[in-house]
Amino acid sequence: MSARLIGVLLVLVCAGVEGLAQICLKQSTRQAGRRAGWIATGVGLFVVEALLYTAALQRLEVSVAYSLGAMSFVFVALGAAWLLGEALPMTRRIGIACIVAGCAVLASGG
Repeated sequence: MSARLIGVLLVLVCAGVEGLAQICLKQSTRQAGRRAGWIATGVGLFVVEALLYTAALQRLEVSVAYSLGAMSFVFVALGAAWLLGEALPMTRRIGIACIVAGCAVLASGG
């Protein structure tokens, strides 16, 4: 497996971890009694993301890694719809498709 592919996969994992962290922070606003736990979980996930992202930067140019990080928007939207019951209207779905297409071009080496 090439260093570039490992870097791309690491950034995708980072985007997923960031998405989960964002959902935890949102959850902290919904459960007042457990707010501190959700915030701590969210912050902990951001720390994990930073460590993984640093490993990705060893294998990718920062301009590619940062751009691929846009996949976090996709993971947040899908996770919020699935876990929080948030709406996913057609305009958001079209935006998600555009982000995925753009990231696919970047990941392919373009």
